[in-house]
Amino acid sequence: MVQKNIIFNSLKESLALIWKNKFLFVSLFVLQILFFIIFSVINYDYQTKILENAKAITDYLSNQKLDEAAVTSNLLQQKNILGDDPLMISRNFNEILKNFRIYLIYIFILLILFISISWTLSSKIINKLNFKQLINNFLKNLIILLFYLGLIFGFFFSLLNISITQLAQQSSMIFIKYFIFLIISIILVYFMFISISLINHIELKNIVQKTLSIGIRRAHYILSVYFINTLLLGTSVFLLYYFIEKNSLILLLSIILLIFSIVFGRIFLINAVGKLTH
Repeated sequence: MVQKNIIFNSLKESLALIWKNKFLFVSLFVLQILFFIIFSVINYDYQTKILENAKAITDYLSNQKLDEAAVTSNLLQQKNILGDDPLMISRNFNEILKNFRIYLIYIFILLILFISISWTLSSKIINKLNFKQLINNFLKNLIILLFYLGLIFGFFFSLLNISITQLAQQSSMIFIKYFIFLIISIILVYFMFISISLINHIELKNIVQKTLSIGIRRAHYILSVYFINTLLLGTSVFLLYYFIEKNSLILLLSIILLIFSIVFGRIFLINAVGKLTH
């Protein structure tokens, strides 16, 4: 019953606070749209570059005769079985890695700045904060995010320190390592959002201790909030894909619902975590 009351009251209060702070909520709405635009531009630019290099490799390999007879003939003639320019494969592979590293750096910076700003403004909807407190919260968010996202991006950055030969020889090991990193990253994200929801209630030096306390001992509350947020987000994504070519009006409403779900979910979590600290 207590869990139900905390979740229900957080939901109800979050909606009431949004209605009371309509201008700030609209600002967060616009900020979320801006994030998607910048993310899409970065994603399109580097995805195009990576796909061009990948296509160059596949096109080169498709033009090579790699059947048993051709391979035997090349070996007898002391020719490279990968054609006249085998280094072309490694050059393009290295370009893929380079572009992916740059892409990760841009996404890292974008996430650090956007999450810091959006969570700072979201906390203002719940707590009456002056300009000095807003700046203080922004800096706290920045420090917390540098820690969590630094670990997550560091994990995946380390996977890019590999040659094409190592990739071919250790593909199964790399997949296992990637899977382990993915699980660790999900756990870090779980605690990260708790940490940045605590900045109005706990001093920075005590954030880790309180985050672990709430994240572990009161995980049922946090997971309930995450479930509701995921349900809202999942519904809006489903509607978006379902009506993408069927109904323009419902498609537009689905996009609005998607952005609303993200902004509301943030406020809902901050509100719920605030109640759990007391």
